[in-house]
This record gives sequence, C-alpha cells and structure tokens, in this order.
Amino acid sequence: MKTNSFFLFLSALLLFTSACKKTATDDLCIPSFNLEVFDGELRDALHIGLKGYTYLIMQDGQVELTHSDGYARSPQDGLQHWDEFQKMHVASIGKTITTVATLRLLKQKGLDADEPIYKYLPPDWQVGVNVEKLTFKDLMSHRTGFLDVLSPPTGFSTKYESLKNMVANGADGLRTRKYSNVHHALLRIILPVLEDYPYTSGAIYNEANTAQRYEQIVNELVFNPLNIRASLYDDDPNAGVLAYSSGSDPEGAFETFDYSLTAGGYGWVLSAEDVAKFWAHLWHSNALLDENQRQQMRDTEMGLFNSGNTTGGRYYCKLGGWFLTQNGQEHWLRSAAVEFPDGTAVVLFVNSPSSRGLRSIIVDSYEKSFGCF
Repeated sequence: MKTNSFFLFLSALLLFTSACKKTATDDLCIPSFNLEVFDGELRDALHIGLKGYTYLIMQDGQVELTHSDGYARSPQDGLQHWDEFQKMHVASIGKTITTVATLRLLKQKGLDADEPIYKYLPPDWQVGVNVEKLTFKDLMSHRTGFLDVLSPPTGFSTKYESLKNMVANGADGLRTRKYSNVHHALLRIILPVLEDYPYTSGAIYNEANTAQRYEQIVNELVFNPLNIRASLYDDDPNAGVLAYSSGSDPEGAFETFDYSLTAGGYGWVLSAEDVAKFWAHLWHSNALLDENQRQQMRDTEMGLFNSGNTTGGRYYCKLGGWFLTQNGQEHWLRSAAVEFPDGTAVVLFVNSPSSRGLRSIIVDSYEKSFGCF
C-alpha cells in the first residue's frame, strides 16, 4: 500500500509541475485596440495650446466616449466652454454632406453617379468643351479638369456667375484630380434641376432660387431623416463657436455669417454631435445610403479627400478648415471626421490653429492604441 501511495504522489507532483511549466506561447500577445487608451492618447495629443476642442469617439456607429476642453468663446467674448453641442461652421465636411444628398437624389431618380451632369445644368447655361463627358462621380471626386479650376486665380469662385462661366469655358478632357470648392458648389446649382428633371422648362434657376432650394433639398434628404437642425448661416452674435488665432488670443472672429450663396463645398453650421450622428449613419446604417453607394464612395472617394492607410486597412476621412484674417492674424475653425477599418470613428472640432494637423493627431493616437494592455 505504501508503494502504491508513493507512486500516486509522484504522479500528481509531475502533473502539477507540468501544468505550471512556462511555455513559449505564454509570452505571446496579439495586440488589440483599446478604446480607453485611444481616448487618453487623443487628450494628450490635443494639449498643444489650443483655444479649445471637443470630440466624440464612436464604435460601430455608437458614441462611446466624449471629451471637451477649453473655450468655444473666451471670457471676453461671452464665455462658452466647449462641449459637443456647440455649433460652428464645419467647412469642407460640407462636401461629404452634399455628396450624400446627391447620391440619394440620384437614386430617387433611378440614376447613379455615372450619370452625365450636363443635362442637369440650368437650361440657359452654355456647356463648354468636354463638359458633356463629365459625370456626377467626376464632380464629387474632384476629377473634372475644369479649365478655370486648373488655371488660378480665376477658377476658385463659388458664386453663381463664376460657376456659369467655368462651365462655359469647358474642361481639359483629362479628368485631372484637382481639389476645389467649385465642384460641390456646382452641385448647389445642379440639385434643384435634377430634382425637377425632366420638367425644367418652367422653373427658375438663378442665384437666389438655386441657393434656397439647395438648402431645402439637403435638409430633406440628409438632416431631416436624422432629426438634425442645420443651416447655412449663423445670425446669432451671442452663440456659437468663435475662431481664434491661438490659445492665448482673447478675442475671436466669425460672429455672424451667411454662406448660402456660395455653399455646397462648405457653409453648414452644425455641432460635433450633429456631425457624429451624420457620420455614424453614413457608415453604419441604411438611413442615408445603401452599402453599394457606400462602397462607391470608398472606391472613388467621392466627398472624401483626406483618407489614408493605417493598422488593419484604409481609413476614410474628411477635414474642414476655415479662417478669417483679423488684425494680421489667421483665426481658424477646424473639423475632422475619420472612420477607421475596425468601426472606430472620431469627430473632432477645434477653434484655433496648431502645429499638427487634426488628421495626424487622430491617426497617430489610433495607432498608439494597439497593444497588450
């Protein structure tokens, strides 16, 4: 009996020793993304002397974290601390908004982004050389080759008459990619005609009418379905975000403005929460676009211009920036919306310049948030 007990004890000891022995796989780690680390990295990166900022971090279309710091308006300007509900001019994020409205209206008409644009210009406009070859996709991805755009300084006005002259002067036929506000500003003119088509002979398409109808169409197709209140002007001098030249600048700019007559590529006044809701539905629901339309945006980068590659694949981005020079200093409003390949997304608003761009700050913070935590 003693011998059997001894062997039983020895066998148990060997099993215990084997179970506790460290193997090579014990030190292996598969790095993963950590949302809280990302939040901390963003906060650290944004401590760079900004007047203030707010951001929302989302996962698969759901807001998970928010953070705000600093002033939307300084004490001298009425003291408003930053939060995600403060409204400001989001600048070129308007290009994504106009793109979504255009894709929705095209689908309603049984058309797609490969449809030529010339049929939907005001009937009294002259169609210049090579314009008949241009499609909505060319327009929304900045591949028109409009001669005025390629020959500054005459090609960058977004006013009605300037756009009319640009179309009359024609395109180079090469579809060269040239980023410009004129492309989505031209959609401000086209969308009302597209909505009426083919019954366009009795309609009025002038500067004021097309501007009013553009705002109405975008609200109906993009903002109303999401219960977002949006406008192309800010007429309240006592509310909303002001732009500053630095973190120490005591007085801001942009108290009131109205971009309705030049909008399309810019002009919308929204909060970070509004943009986050729009961005979430754009990528994670069919409330605005279906998956085929989303994939076409990814493939051609219609309404997107600041995308790139990161851990796990390509991210899709739109930046906005707008400044006013006052007393020799540039006062900036800046915005960014980024969708990463794993469903993580960020919307960030800032109201002063910085040495680092917002995209760089967001993407670098994202990359640093992978590890074995």
